[in-house]
Amino acid sequence: MKETFLRRKYDNNYYKFLKSHWFPKFHMIKYVQYLMKNKNKNIKWLDIGCSIGYLIQELLDNKIQAYGIDISIVALGNILLGLRQRVVAGSIVHIPYKTETFDVVSAFDVIEHIHPQETELAFRELNRVLKTGGYLFLTTPNSKYMGNWIYDLTHINVRPPMYWKIMLKKHGFKSKREYIPSFLKYYIKQRYNFYIPIPNKLCFFFEEPLRFIFGKIFSWRSRLYIFAKKL
Repeated sequence: MKETFLRRKYDNNYYKFLKSHWFPKFHMIKYVQYLMKNKNKNIKWLDIGCSIGYLIQELLDNKIQAYGIDISIVALGNILLGLRQRVVAGSIVHIPYKTETFDVVSAFDVIEHIHPQETELAFRELNRVLKTGGYLFLTTPNSKYMGNWIYDLTHINVRPPMYWKIMLKKHGFKSKREYIPSFLKYYIKQRYNFYIPIPNKLCFFFEEPLRFIFGKIFSWRSRLYIFAKKL
């Protein structure tokens, strides 16, 4: 989709809505930190379509080197205080960073907005800026859920789970289809203010089958969670 149209679509009203509906990603952050616990330096994370920087601030609060890109002039003009040096103009098909810069790249609710003909370009860019062994997080509407075709006219690239799995494999990623990439005990803490005092290593082991079960449930609903590793 033309970037000029998207810039008009994501205006002040949209960002006011986002502010009131933002849900922290602490459970995903803890998941990544656990996976990369043996990394001997700080994790470097790029958030594509970062809006005004909610996730970037959250990542910084968790001692992760965070950066973001967005195509929206409104977003770029209203970046959260202290984050202006970390956010630049850019899109998933034109990522303004050098090759193999990041350990993690996220693009939450982004790929459904790009023109289908630009899908391969987007995945080449994702592969380019990720380091070998780095992780990719994507969320996107599910084509199995018909409401995703009609409630937002900017959703022009809505696909079934298998399409994304094939696309990821083609561009050098190993993906877990129908999988929720998060530490569920931290999600429960955020959502319900209930903390389960189980060691992360043990919790990770027992949660792993649940991540697939919940992912399977979501694969038949409105949203897909896509988690992949660059080979």
